[in-house]
Amino acid sequence: MPKLEIKRKTELSRKEVGERLIMIGRAIAHGSEVELKTGDDSIEIVVADRVRWEFEIEVDGDETEIEIEIKWRDDPAAETESDAKPAPKPAPAPASKPTPASKPVKATRRPRARKTTAK
Repeated sequence: MPKLEIKRKTELSRKEVGERLIMIGRAIAHGSEVELKTGDDSIEIVVADRVRWEFEIEVDGDETEIEIEIKWRDDPAAETESDAKPAPKPAPAPASKPTPASKPVKATRRPRARKTTAK
């Protein structure tokens, strides 16, 4: 299946963000099939019983960013031993030569999802 990606950026109130996070959390907690809506678009996905969770907080001056990433494989039996064990971390750079932080490269995913548009 080709890569599917839906991105939406909007400014919301703190309450609206909290309500959306609660809605997603309840949907994932109460069933494997989850329907997510944004505007006129809707996507239905099947969430595996076990997922990988990544949480990141970045503070840069007066800007704070929180990233939450939840990912899984459609067939957990296909997960290889190398996927199950974290890769060893490279040795830290010497203190006299700071290196820029880099974000990990995201792998291409094969989501079992179908996108619908409200009519």
